[in-house]
Amino acid sequence: MNSARSLKPMALLSIATLGDLLGVHVTGSLDVSGKRSVAEAAMDSNFLIVPDIMPDYVFASSDDLVTIVRFDKDDDLSVSYEAAHLTLELGMAISMGNGHAEPSEIRQLSYVLERNFSFTDLDVRALSALKDFSLMYPPDISKITYRMSRRMTLSECQCLARTMTTVAASGAIGSGKIIVMRTLFSSFKLDERDLYQRLMNCRSSASGIIEVDPIPTLSRGEVIPRREPMVRINLELVASKKRETETIGRILSEIFKSGD
Repeated sequence: MNSARSLKPMALLSIATLGDLLGVHVTGSLDVSGKRSVAEAAMDSNFLIVPDIMPDYVFASSDDLVTIVRFDKDDDLSVSYEAAHLTLELGMAISMGNGHAEPSEIRQLSYVLERNFSFTDLDVRALSALKDFSLMYPPDISKITYRMSRRMTLSECQCLARTMTTVAASGAIGSGKIIVMRTLFSSFKLDERDLYQRLMNCRSSASGIIEVDPIPTLSRGEVIPRREPMVRINLELVASKKRETETIGRILSEIFKSGD
C-alpha cells in the first residue's frame, strides 16, 4: 500500500443494491449462502467486494455499504489475502482510535503488512480500497477481535496484538487509541502493563519505521486460481437501472469509470 496515497472518491453501494445489479436478491441479515451468492456473482462479473463478506466469521447485512474493485481475467488473489485483510482492519481500527489516521501510522501498518505477506497486484488494489474505506468507516475493535479469535490461534492473536503496538506508537497516543489497545490486549489475555511498556519502548528508525519481526504462520504467498466466469452483468439491465434514479446513476458512473 502506498502510504502517501490520499483518500479518493470511491463508489459506495449497499450489498442489496449490488445484489440487484448482479441479479441476486438479498434482504436482511445474510447467511453464508446469501453472502456467497452475492460474492460469487460479483467475482464472476470481474468485481471483488471490499470489505470481504465471505469469511464465515463476518456478519453482513443487506444494508451494509461496500465498494468494489474491478479486476482482469489474469488477476488473482493470494491465499494470504484473508489474513492480510483482517490484519489491515485491525491496524485501521487502532490508527483511527483517535478519530483520524496519521500518515506515520499508515506507513507503519504498511510495513507490518509487507513484513508478513507477499501480495499479488489484485491484493494490493483490494487492500488499498479497504484502507480508504476504513478511513470513512473505521472497523469496530470488538468485532475485529472476535474475527481474530475465529481465524487465528490464541498465540497468533497475542503475537499480532503485540506487533500492533508499533502502529499505535507511531502516532499520537490519545485516550481513544488507548481504549482500542486495552480492548485488544484484554481480549487475548495479555497483561495491560505489557501494553504500556511496549508503547513506551517503541523507537522508530531513521526512516520513521519501527522494526518488527514476522508473525509466524501468517506469511503465505500462493495464488488462488480463479474459476472461469459463470455469470456476467446484464449491461442492458444496468443501463436501464442507471436511468431509474439519479443516485444509482452516480453510483454506477463512479464504478465503471474508475476501472478498479
